[in-house]
Amino acid sequence: MTVSVTSNRLSLPAALALTLSTATLLAGCSDEKNGAGKGAKVAAAGSCPEGLGWAEGLGGFLTAEAKMDTRIAANADDCLFNQWSWESFVWATAEIDGAPRFLGWKTPDELVAAPGLASRTSILRLDAHMKPLHAMNGVENQDGAIVEADGSMLIGQNGYPVYASVHMTDGYFATVKRNLIATGAYQKNPDQDDYFAIGDAIVKATWHRIAKGEAPPQGAYTTEAEVPILEKRCAAAKCMVEPTGRFETATVALVGLHVVGYTENHPEFVWATFEHKANAPMFVDNSFTFDASKSDPKDYTFYKAGTPFGKETLLVDTDPSTGANVSFDPATGRFAPATQVVQMNRTGGDTQPNGPANIAILNQVSQQSIASIVKGTPFQNYNLIGTVWFQPNSYVTSNPAWTTMSNRNAVGAISLMNSTAETFLQSTKGNQGNNCFECHNAGSFSYQGIQPAPLATRRVAISHMVAVGSPYEIPNRLPVKALPDAPRQ
Repeated sequence: MTVSVTSNRLSLPAALALTLSTATLLAGCSDEKNGAGKGAKVAAAGSCPEGLGWAEGLGGFLTAEAKMDTRIAANADDCLFNQWSWESFVWATAEIDGAPRFLGWKTPDELVAAPGLASRTSILRLDAHMKPLHAMNGVENQDGAIVEADGSMLIGQNGYPVYASVHMTDGYFATVKRNLIATGAYQKNPDQDDYFAIGDAIVKATWHRIAKGEAPPQGAYTTEAEVPILEKRCAAAKCMVEPTGRFETATVALVGLHVVGYTENHPEFVWATFEHKANAPMFVDNSFTFDASKSDPKDYTFYKAGTPFGKETLLVDTDPSTGANVSFDPATGRFAPATQVVQMNRTGGDTQPNGPANIAILNQVSQQSIASIVKGTPFQNYNLIGTVWFQPNSYVTSNPAWTTMSNRNAVGAISLMNSTAETFLQSTKGNQGNNCFECHNAGSFSYQGIQPAPLATRRVAISHMVAVGSPYEIPNRLPVKALPDAPRQ
């Protein structure tokens, strides 16, 4: 069964509230009278959210004509960034023509030709951009459908991998297309600073496959999708699982969503991530340590009640570099063992004044508001984990440091990770600082000894979409134990 959002246009009071909140928001962004100029750190507001009727105004982002809000002043505070995140989440997930808006955007499989790939039969294909190796002249390519950005796999309690999909607005897609590594455009583009524009956006969704007869996570958005049929290939006693290029239909539940948008003063994009409420146990920022003497008595989507919080049982990595440590059953398409997950930093390690409190109150008022505007919406059941950005107007070529900007330059939720997309990269207590910019930066394709050949540092490299169809993608396969195969049923 598909749970979806019912469209709802703004009533006059809601529209008025949105107008008032916008005016107040813009006024609240300015702090010049207190000596805070461009790039200055502004203390968090005394109260959050900011702007009269702000939460009620979220309804304005549900219409087909709505646009992502791109107004973030140079001295905006933490609260305003997190308000932008909720606005953008509501905008991206608003029902348009029977499905969330983002499902109508461009996908990576439209960037490169894929000989022999079957035509899509569903609005959502969970590895549409990942072609079987033999169909792409030996090029290993993916963008995270069965493995995460570090090459590891999150295995659900039912044994299915957590899949990912990527969706781009038209402007974002066009810029990527002009700069694809696979076509040589990244290397040869005469405008080496060819870059995105204000208003461009991209989302990355993570999906939990629901087994037949199994109930989805309570209150989650679900839909039918094409999921990849996987196969195991063995040579010299070493086995790999990878997509076949064929698909089957299954019900999937949305469990995570990165929302990333280019706003005024932030060419690095503002990065936010959301998770379904029932994903995993969540810990106060910078408090989690592995401790096998502790556990949670409650079942979650990706955590079995009573599992010790020790390294031997929790977040056991499936990193391919460590060899085959999971098994795969071709007859069912399932892996074992399941990954037991926690969210180590429930507000992304936000270091701004009142940061965690701002996120907590925004989750509360935003969930209540959209629940009242769109009755029964599943999107009231998702939490903002946090938002991260750079200092305003710093990711520009006029700044001598732009080529080296990374996670160390992050502002806001400096340990921002989604437990379903960056499961194994989370920051434990005393080790804060892993965030989106660790991998997404100008040097994404310039690493020595890891990639085929280092490429030039470019601002557009902040998007890994320019690597689609090239050897610079993470191989979409996982080593598995060499167990006897059974025919697929």
